[in-house]
Amino acid sequence: MTLNLHNYINYLFKIDSKQKLNKELLKIYEESKEFSNNYKDPYYICSNEELLGIFNTSWSGSQDEPSNSLIHYAISLYWFEAISFELYRSVLQELESHESLSPVILVVSYWMFWKKKRRAGKSSRYSFYSFLELIRKIGLRPLEFQDFIKYTKELFPNLKLSEKEIEIGNDLSRIIKNIQERPQYLEEFSSSISSDTMKLLDFYIDYEILSELAYFKVKNISNNIELDKKTSISDFQKIVEEEYKSRKMKIVPTTIDPVLEPHLSNFDPKTVAMEDLASLPKEQMKEFASITAYSSPKSAHKIRISFLGGGNIGNMGILVQHDNNAVLLDFGMSVANYSTPRWHPSLKYVKAVLVTHAHLDHTGGLPYLIRPENGKRWYATQSTKILTEKLLHSTSSILRSNGISKKNATPFQNAYLSNSNIVNLFNVYNPLKVNETIEVSPGFEVTPYSASHIYGSVSYKLDVYGTTILFTGDFSADKSELFAGAKLPTDCDVTIFDGTYYDRKIEETDPNTVILQAAETCERLIIPAFSVGRTQEMIKRLERLRVSTKKSVKTTGLSADVSKSMGLKAKFDIVKNLTNDNFEKGDIVVTGHGMLQGGTARKLIDETSSDENTGILICGYQAPNTLGFSLKNSHPVALKKYNQKVFTAHISGHSSSEALNEFIDDLSGKKVMVHTPDDSVLRVDHKNLIIPKYNQEIVLKNKI
Repeated sequence: MTLNLHNYINYLFKIDSKQKLNKELLKIYEESKEFSNNYKDPYYICSNEELLGIFNTSWSGSQDEPSNSLIHYAISLYWFEAISFELYRSVLQELESHESLSPVILVVSYWMFWKKKRRAGKSSRYSFYSFLELIRKIGLRPLEFQDFIKYTKELFPNLKLSEKEIEIGNDLSRIIKNIQERPQYLEEFSSSISSDTMKLLDFYIDYEILSELAYFKVKNISNNIELDKKTSISDFQKIVEEEYKSRKMKIVPTTIDPVLEPHLSNFDPKTVAMEDLASLPKEQMKEFASITAYSSPKSAHKIRISFLGGGNIGNMGILVQHDNNAVLLDFGMSVANYSTPRWHPSLKYVKAVLVTHAHLDHTGGLPYLIRPENGKRWYATQSTKILTEKLLHSTSSILRSNGISKKNATPFQNAYLSNSNIVNLFNVYNPLKVNETIEVSPGFEVTPYSASHIYGSVSYKLDVYGTTILFTGDFSADKSELFAGAKLPTDCDVTIFDGTYYDRKIEETDPNTVILQAAETCERLIIPAFSVGRTQEMIKRLERLRVSTKKSVKTTGLSADVSKSMGLKAKFDIVKNLTNDNFEKGDIVVTGHGMLQGGTARKLIDETSSDENTGILICGYQAPNTLGFSLKNSHPVALKKYNQKVFTAHISGHSSSEALNEFIDDLSGKKVMVHTPDDSVLRVDHKNLIIPKYNQEIVLKNKI
């Protein structure tokens, strides 16, 4: 069968009005059109297994070998608005895992995304940078600039890039080649890299190499500054800052190495008393002494907050720096595409990372960021440390089981494939206790408060030389089965808070009513729930509702491990292996993989798909490309395949819309909302609220 993708694209997008399709391609087009026009009709039946393979790919995460027509159907259905971006993304990820993803598919995918934005009235320019942003959002390896140009010309000859962008793209290719072929000469060619090219390198180059390049650029700038007399650190910082601005570079802390070192004779350092360092671990004494000697509240005249990730849900990472030092708040990954927070040159100078809780979108990037050679450490509660260890090792096992080789892995994936990275991470862990203040790095006094999200979760209040910043992390101001609800300070100068349910009224039946109905009407019940937090919340709720006195509540796998290690006190049984053979009448199974993309819950649901007496209770957030999302929203394809009774109960570890609005109204300082869905719209009375974009920076003047 001949399935020429180029011909099909010309016909589908009406690029070439004379393009004709052979019989096989015309069949794909007509069946895609028919499905798109009819799939919402409950009486419509699609028997095309190749087309339905799109949904199986998205819901299962993998296939033995994708069909040759899978991408043709996927492109068609995405173009005809019959599948979501998230589902289409899953197909591309699957094709890449089988090394079946061509440059043509990547360029076509970007073109469709770009066209859809323009169709929706959003101003958008066809550019290499926005292509790279999309590829990162999908979770794929980017094309080289020359390939992007080549296939754009070949597929869409009327589209042109600007001369400036072509110049930057060619420079990017040159720099990447130099880094690959002559890594020992980073310092020599670092000065020739423009800020525009550095921005693009973030999509291709490992964090450590990027940081070295930026370090050498800063070193070169400092070496070229001439000081002919004694000066204050504060005045010197202003000189350096102007140099950065003239080169369109991001501001980094004024540290001894590489900024101050060429000019140390021109400064008068403060005396640092040894007794002030006596309480510190030995390995931190030099760090505190050197930063303290050349910094003070007066010299730290600006505080900068940079949002490297987490503006939307996933890959949280917030950089906070004063003029002489920096710390990091969380460093997560997106479970949808394995993306980490954006690179920033100040990451090199961060020694302390504050982790709010164990979920991967807040911790998943730690093995990539913290390496044996870079001297970084992290702080969290003991429970967060225990849960993070379990989740990171579980993620490593999943990547290994997917057959990703070190040769084909991204730098981030390689961090998980190297077991020493994860082991090292727990060698540099530092414990924190709720309500106890500690200076984690010079100029950053930190107080953790209970966040009532999951076990060990905290919010952090930072005092930076008198300026206060509250970062809630994920938090819940509502009472739950496990926690009393967060009580957080509202008088900080800046509050950065979790806006998951901002202005979102959940119109659903009382969850307790739904749980009781599901337990009473189903012979067997499957409750897919996140292993950390939601599983334990549900088990406790089943006990409070006295369901566990009548039914046998069971859990397994990571859910069981977490429940046991956190000392969950409730009536439930741990079962090592659960299958349809020992899933008995009267059983309620609460277990991980809350979106039904795998695990025991998915296995049981597949095995009982024809049993109308078995129930499925969806109880948490469902990403749009998942089976859980499709069942929750009664997708016709899902309902035809799965005949169980489906129930939905809204149970969350995030603040409800009502509680969140009350919290916002009580805040007295600057208000910044993160962890917010793409389509969030500010209320009229919240126009002063900031929803930051990636790499957006907020600058505060020090009070002192």
